[in-house]
Amino acid sequence: MALAFAMAVAGCKAEPAPLLITSATRAGEIIVRDAPLRTPAAEQNSKPERYGPPKGTLSLREAVELALAYSPATKAAFVEIDARRADATQASYRVNPQLSYEIENFGGNKSKVAFGEAEQTATLSQVIELGDKRVKRLAAANLETSLAGWDFETTRVVVAARAADLFVDALAAQERWVVLREFAAVAEEIRSGVEARVQGGKSSPIDLDRAVASVARANALAEAERGRFDAARARLSNFWGVDRPTFASVKGRLGLDRRAPSLAAVRAFLENNPQLARWSDEVGRRYAALDLERAKSVPDITVGAGVRQLAGDNATALVASVSLPLQIFDANQGNIAAAERRAVKAEFDAAAARNELVQSLVGVLGELSVANAQVTAFESKVLPAAQSAFDRTRAGYDGGKFDFLGVLDTQRTLFEARLELLNARAEYEKARVKAEALIGRSLNDIAR
Repeated sequence: MALAFAMAVAGCKAEPAPLLITSATRAGEIIVRDAPLRTPAAEQNSKPERYGPPKGTLSLREAVELALAYSPATKAAFVEIDARRADATQASYRVNPQLSYEIENFGGNKSKVAFGEAEQTATLSQVIELGDKRVKRLAAANLETSLAGWDFETTRVVVAARAADLFVDALAAQERWVVLREFAAVAEEIRSGVEARVQGGKSSPIDLDRAVASVARANALAEAERGRFDAARARLSNFWGVDRPTFASVKGRLGLDRRAPSLAAVRAFLENNPQLARWSDEVGRRYAALDLERAKSVPDITVGAGVRQLAGDNATALVASVSLPLQIFDANQGNIAAAERRAVKAEFDAAAARNELVQSLVGVLGELSVANAQVTAFESKVLPAAQSAFDRTRAGYDGGKFDFLGVLDTQRTLFEARLELLNARAEYEKARVKAEALIGRSLNDIAR
């Protein structure tokens, strides 16, 4: 089964949202970040259809789309984008002007009793931000919004990968159930043949007891696997918020079109991973914060103008003021130094994140290689040999050349090999999910 993980993620029914506005990064460099923002699907409905008997067959793409559409985690990540956009809007506002009113020379004694000699002044003042503080504050806020967009993409990848992983569990359980039902059918067929031989006096009644026990064991294994399949369906449905499954089966093939690419062939695609891609904006945000802290070291000017009513003749006059803080003690030097260190730290954090993802990719490619080797060996050698041994032993038993224990042994070996092959294919698919989540594309798109 080709998971086509990246295709499943990209194919979700979602509309593109407006792009982020231009942001400034270190050294005054200007970039345009097209944040990966999407309107969350199924916005009106909190959960998909919950009731009715199970019906239909669920595909991998449908499972991933349902998980992405109804996952609370993706909705929470999208809401955070809106919150960051509101923060950016707030950062774009200028400082509000200030209106003040003063009254002087009242409530004293002699000539200053009451308000007879009072002077009144109304003033309007405005802080003028210097050092491009507003622009740099907005640049830092825009990069915060862009980071929320990358976090949203990371959440989508995690949700899609988990849905695909649960889908593989359900598909593997379903296929094991099919194999075990075939096992039970073959065991019943053999039991019927043994019963006929016992009645004809050609076999011992002990062989019939063994055949009956084999049928009972096969039926028990099949029923247990059905329970595992039902549990896997329930876990998958619950992942998008449905209390009980609304699908009867899943469709797909495990281990179809297998490939185990080398690290050199896929490492370049690791840059598509949002956990790594976000660090370009994170580093930019740290330098934007540094620029903002440096701008804060530039003192702002407050200018004001107003009207004063003088006492006595009630004359009026204009007043004006200019104030500038003296940075004798605090020039924001501590915050600047901290921002410088955090900018340098971001560079190291980005390198550490890349190393960690490369290590994860190496491990996943190792799992792919091991599972692929197991599947290849079982398909080309183990299963054909087990099938041949069973066919020959069964034919020999019918001809009186072998005893019944040999038939049971080769039968068990054959179906254990089929189950082990299914398990190896499932392990391959689960490793494939991890690999495609890391590189952001289907392994089918990678050259062999």
